[in-house]
Amino acid sequence: MLNIRVAQVNDIPEIANIHEIGWRNTYSFMPEAVLLNRDKNFRMQQWQNWFNEDRASQDEALYVFEENGKTVGFCMCKPNDDDMLIGARGELHALYVLPDVRTFGISFLAINTLSKFLLERNLAPLCCWAFQKNKIWRWYERLGFKRIIARNRRINNIEIPEYGLVHFEPNKLIDYTGQKLALAA
Repeated sequence: MLNIRVAQVNDIPEIANIHEIGWRNTYSFMPEAVLLNRDKNFRMQQWQNWFNEDRASQDEALYVFEENGKTVGFCMCKPNDDDMLIGARGELHALYVLPDVRTFGISFLAINTLSKFLLERNLAPLCCWAFQKNKIWRWYERLGFKRIIARNRRINNIEIPEYGLVHFEPNKLIDYTGQKLALAA
C-alpha cells in the first residue's frame, strides 16, 4: 500500500539516495560531469541544509512516499522564487521515485498533495520546470500547465535547456488529479 507523509530529518539518507538514483535514471541525457556532481554526498548535504534552515517553516513542504514501510520516493514544493515565471507564486519543485516502484497513481498523489499545500498558503498560480530532453513536460501540459518560457539552466557550468510551465487553475488541477487517484485506488 502506497502512503505519503511529511518527511522527517531521519529520512535524509533515503531521500538523498532516491534523489541520486532519480537523477541518474531520469536525466541520463545529461553530461556525466553534471551527474557526477549530483552524487549522494551532494544530496545528503542539500537535504540536511533543508532541515537545518527549517525550510518547512518557510512555506516549503517535503513528503516521502512509503510502500510496505519502505521509502520509495519523495516530492517537494516551495514558493516560486524565479522571476522568469511572472505571476507564479508556488513551485512544484521535485518528484523522484525509485524506478522499480513507479505506479500509475504516485505522480497524481504528489501533484495533488503539493498543489493543495501551496493553494492553502495562497501560493498560486503554480509552476514547475522541466528539462527539454525530459519529455515529462508533455505530461504537465496534459495536466493543464502552459509552457511559458524556454531557457538554459546552468549546472556545473554546463547549459541545459529547460521549459518553465505554469498552471493558472490549481483547483482544476487538484480536482483532476483527485479523480485520477480515485481511479487508481
